[in-house]
Amino acid sequence: MKHFVLLMLALFLSASVWADELSSVVTPVSGETKALFEKAKTYFNDKNYKDCKDILTPLVAQHPLDDFIPQAKLLLAKVQEDFEVSVAQLREVAEQYDDKPEGMQAQKELGDRFYLADKYEDAVDSYKEYLQKYEKSDMSVEVHYWLASSYSAAGQGKEAVEEYKKVLDKGRLTSWAPKALLGMGNDYFKMEKYSDAESQYLRILDKYALYDELNLVYLKLGETFELEKKWKQAYAAYQTLVSRFPKSIEVTEAQTRMAELEKVHAEVKPLITAGPQVSPTVTSTPAPTPLTTITPIVTPEVVTSTPTVVAEVEPTPGEAEQEETVDQPVLKPTPFHVQVGVYTLKANVLKAEKAIRKAGYKSYVLTLQRDASTVYKVRVGHFASRKAAQKVASILAKKTKEKAIVIEE
Repeated sequence: MKHFVLLMLALFLSASVWADELSSVVTPVSGETKALFEKAKTYFNDKNYKDCKDILTPLVAQHPLDDFIPQAKLLLAKVQEDFEVSVAQLREVAEQYDDKPEGMQAQKELGDRFYLADKYEDAVDSYKEYLQKYEKSDMSVEVHYWLASSYSAAGQGKEAVEEYKKVLDKGRLTSWAPKALLGMGNDYFKMEKYSDAESQYLRILDKYALYDELNLVYLKLGETFELEKKWKQAYAAYQTLVSRFPKSIEVTEAQTRMAELEKVHAEVKPLITAGPQVSPTVTSTPAPTPLTTITPIVTPEVVTSTPTVVAEVEPTPGEAEQEETVDQPVLKPTPFHVQVGVYTLKANVLKAEKAIRKAGYKSYVLTLQRDASTVYKVRVGHFASRKAAQKVASILAKKTKEKAIVIEE
């Protein structure tokens, strides 16, 4: 009997200790712990990623069951400098909290990371998985847009166009609509469906007059008109770009094309007129459709003045026939580049640059920032055709021992 009492006492004491330990694990978040998490969020918002990470790493390890942990894990994945570490942590959050907002956000972030690193097939898979799970979410229009962009970057133009159409169907009154029209126009352009491309660019001018990337629209519209041998309209589009967006990086390209057109089509210069002007194919400035539920990628530049566009001039008798029969040279766009590598470490960038120089080529680097993660894209050249770019890519791949690929932008 004595032994039985002692055994029961021992079991009671063990149970009490276990209960105390369990209660210490699931205790509500203490004020100090919560304050630390809020401090980490402040560091993140201030782009002080190092201090943010220094707080979150031990916090996540020491308080695995606290209610803020899903947010903390997501934030920690976003401040990782190393691409592979960030991706692994985002996968974990997406799988572990797939029924919570943090899991949904992690799944989208996963696609964004892959897209940023030019891993477009992985980006497609991630965005598609997001839409399978969260089609009705507030971010679905944006995800459809990035899925379309991933298809486009991967050379799958038809699939991209179908996704852009979904953006327009679901988000006609959002800021993603004109972006989708521009993307769709660019894919039609790549597929040499110039009439369809022209239609998309003109739809932007007609319905989204306050779109913050009209400079790109006018440049692409001018290039499209040139390839359609519509010299007057091409010149008008370039002139509008130069006059409306004099500080944009597209101005140099537009001016070069205008000069080329003037050499072989002197009649285009009288297109420039004073006073209110209209777009190359419309006769009045349309009232812009209000943009609601806007989720812009970047803060848009607000345009307060009436859009400047250029009037089309009717050709003189016999002029149209001459334009159709004379095969004039067209200045081809240069949208192709050779990408030798995408790196997260500066040392690897320097190594790639050295190998490219040794191969006899000159490189340049695009630096992209996503939260704490910096991606360096090492590229060579600007080519008018994929064939020309692929030739250089093959040479560089052989000489640098890196996987050189052709990028179209």
